[in-house]
Amino acid sequence: MQPLTRRFLITAAGFLIAGITLGLALLVNRELFTTWPSPFLVSAHTHLLLVGAVLEMILGTALWLFPRAPGTAMTPLPRSAGVSWWSLTCGTTIRALAEAGRAWSDSSHLRWCVVLGGVLQVVGLAYGIAALRGRVRASTRIR
Repeated sequence: MQPLTRRFLITAAGFLIAGITLGLALLVNRELFTTWPSPFLVSAHTHLLLVGAVLEMILGTALWLFPRAPGTAMTPLPRSAGVSWWSLTCGTTIRALAEAGRAWSDSSHLRWCVVLGGVLQVVGLAYGIAALRGRVRASTRIR
């Protein structure tokens, strides 16, 4: 396994732990203290799990398992895979922290951070697809 694919998988596990921890805190507040969670905290929880954990797990696993071109040894992953990891990781972290901050503050800085995090997530997904493009090819020619 290449270091970058390992980084995707380890980061996915970190986001999973953070998302489940936040979800548990929201659950405890709702059920034991009858405090309904802020939509911003629900959004942070969702992005930690779906983008942070699931998407990074999918990309890391796909980069690891999808076949390389025939006759090639363990070649380095394309640069787009590294850009994807940085964009997804930074974007998800920024967005989750800014969304959580929005639960207590209406700062315009936090609003812009949420948008920046979302843009970085989209860029990360686009670069992730680009990194997989060379590894995904049809087994038969389509006419």
